[in-house]
Amino acid sequence: MKQILLIALVTAVLFAGCSDSGDSDTTTAPKVRPAKLVTVEAASNQRDLSFPAIVQAAQTAELTFQASGEIREINVLEGDEVVAGTVVAKLDQRDALNRLAQTQAEFDNAKIEFERAERLAVEDAIARSELETRKTRRDVTQADLSNSKRELDDTVLTVPFDGFISKVTGRQFQNVQANESIAVLQGAEVEVVVNVPGTIVALSPQFEDVAARVILDDAPDAEIIATLKETSGEADPSTQTYAVSFSFIPPEDIIVLPGMTATLQVSFIFKEDNEFVASGIAVPIGSILAEGEETFVWVVDSETMKISKRKVIVKTGASDDVTVTNGLEGGETLVSAGVSFFHNGMTVRRWTPE
Repeated sequence: MKQILLIALVTAVLFAGCSDSGDSDTTTAPKVRPAKLVTVEAASNQRDLSFPAIVQAAQTAELTFQASGEIREINVLEGDEVVAGTVVAKLDQRDALNRLAQTQAEFDNAKIEFERAERLAVEDAIARSELETRKTRRDVTQADLSNSKRELDDTVLTVPFDGFISKVTGRQFQNVQANESIAVLQGAEVEVVVNVPGTIVALSPQFEDVAARVILDDAPDAEIIATLKETSGEADPSTQTYAVSFSFIPPEDIIVLPGMTATLQVSFIFKEDNEFVASGIAVPIGSILAEGEETFVWVVDSETMKISKRKVIVKTGASDDVTVTNGLEGGETLVSAGVSFFHNGMTVRRWTPE
């Protein structure tokens, strides 16, 4: 009898333990992983790219005398703004003025002699050969006079176009040779030069429009509109890229000097019938998970925040995005980075920088 009561008591205790265990919550909450997410939209015919750039003067000229001599005047300083025709420097003009006075006198005399001979020739009072001799002398002295005027002009160095003086190397009383640099003139317009891959250059005939903005490293809050100027016809042998220049006018409240660094942001608008721009969804390249020859993306359920792997077909483009031509409809939220570290059914939350 005692043995039966003991068995019944043990059984009751076991059932009670099972009942208590069932009432307690032993379910473990799923681990939530932070992830960079992006909501994708339909692909467009616009591609946005950024390139590091260097500012340089769009027009530069070394100012030199066409004659040798001693510099008597230097009228500019480095940094001066100048307009076309401004006198930069003058050489000693004494010898040039003396030659001009001499050739002027010789021409005046030869001209008078020729005009007198013409009057005599009308009356047949002078031989025809003498008339031709005096005419030749007049023409020769006229050429000498023109040369003397040019030599005098060569002693004055002027600015050929508007800009500013970036460098002055000549000094007063310095003896200089012809074509020796006296100063460097830079135009008001500047440009940036970037190195562009050949794939972009090859596609340029398919562009309908190109919009460019320059952002200076020293003035990052200002976006300056730039215009495509020219493209090099030969690739750099070391980088296999092409030098492309964009010109722009600096804002009045910002000083832009050659040598400054900048970023050039370019938007390429492709023609509507372009085969390069496929219809589909533009997604960041970091969203693509490659497994063998197949490609996938992680699609996030907006209600449960669980992810699922979806097979897609992609086409690469001329930017940091790829175009999914099959597998997405637009409006989906995707994991956009570290896709190889996720698995099907994982719960994620949007990662935000702290």
